[in-house]
Amino acid sequence: MKNIFSHLLKKTGLFTVIVITLGLTGCSTMQSINPVNLFSTETARRCVDKVNIKGRFSILYKLDDREESLHGKFGWEQSPENTVVTLMSPLGQTIAKIEITPQMTTFTAPNRAPASAPDAEELIKSQLGWTLPVSGMKGWLQGCATDSRGQSFIATPESTQVFTRDGWQINYASWIDGPTMPLPKRIDLIKGNQDSLNGVDINLKLVIDEWNF
Repeated sequence: MKNIFSHLLKKTGLFTVIVITLGLTGCSTMQSINPVNLFSTETARRCVDKVNIKGRFSILYKLDDREESLHGKFGWEQSPENTVVTLMSPLGQTIAKIEITPQMTTFTAPNRAPASAPDAEELIKSQLGWTLPVSGMKGWLQGCATDSRGQSFIATPESTQVFTRDGWQINYASWIDGPTMPLPKRIDLIKGNQDSLNGVDINLKLVIDEWNF
């Protein structure tokens, strides 16, 4: 099935933009983090169920043995009950919305019938031609992961790389100051074997410009 991004790019001549919005517990209103100098290994990282970030992305992926690429902006809206990913064009047109609950994922886009499936990643791949590891990203965006041995991994400016059990390599390439701990600034997500003849399947780079409580 032809992916929705290719169809929309041909139709509009625009690169697509992913916008992901998130919200942290304990605050009734959203406000940007005021940077402070707390790059300290003494501050333990605590990943939460609600968080709001905005930033930019670039992705290189394989579709039908062809290399494809996209870039734009991203955001992520996450709560304990659901996660909502909104895809937009650079001019703000809605490309698609992905609503994820523990039971079901629903993908909607303009002029298309909604599609639903229990497996979020398979549904996203069937619609876009590439997938987002949405289950893992709930923690990965904040610097929390589970490594290939099943051990908890907490990223820091000194400990920046982890390989997950489901085949993702996560690199925390740069950091920004947060109110209580360093926060990821750039995250590289790679799926596939870089040493194989076929190379990687997905190379997704995220640059976070804004964290909100």
